Amino acid sequence: MRKAWLLMLPLAVAPVFGQLESNTLTISATRQINLQPDQVVFYLSVGSSTSASLDQILTALSALNITSTNLTGVYNSTPQILQWTFTLAVPFGNLAATIGSLTALQGAITQNNSGLALLFSVTGTRVSAQLQQSQSCSTSDLLADAKVQAQKVAIAAGLVVGPVLTLSEAPATQPSAVDFAGFLAATPPQTCSLVVQFQLQS
Repeated sequence: MRKAWLLMLPLAVAPVFGQLESNTLTISATRQINLQPDQVVFYLSVGSSTSASLDQILTALSALNITSTNLTGVYNSTPQILQWTFTLAVPFGNLAATIGSLTALQGAITQNNSGLALLFSVTGTRVSAQLQQSQSCSTSDLLADAKVQAQKVAIAAGLVVGPVLTLSEAPATQPSAVDFAGFLAATPPQTCSLVVQFQLQS
């Protein structure tokens, strides 16, 4: 199975706030976590009569464990036909099995004369919520980065970096990877920030 690798990018250019007169120095350290996608995303479209209900469509797709949370839209492709669109994300390791299941279901729906028609395609990849939640920003790494930057500023001022006075950890930000049409774009990196105030000593 494909492995997801965690990559910590180098320290970004960080704003430095100094109050050298009061012997304090505040550094903002930032890092990004790039996660490799671990899921394949399928786009499903089910055509039905305008009298069909969501429950009927979900019943027809029950073999795929699709629920209303997978629904991305409903629209009239013609006055008599509704198109129900869904997204389905599966691990890379389940790609072949999922294609087999979708192909079998597509044939079964046609043979059963259910009045439904299933089309599907692969739209891209994404990072699963589980993988995102399993990776967290390292406060110790951010603190070390901030200390390196503080030492550079302190040396330039003829001072020495003392103890940490305050820490302020900003929540990690994960920009949305979903575009206006509901399709998944490339997963952006997660950004972590830590603001550290150091005591300066002569």
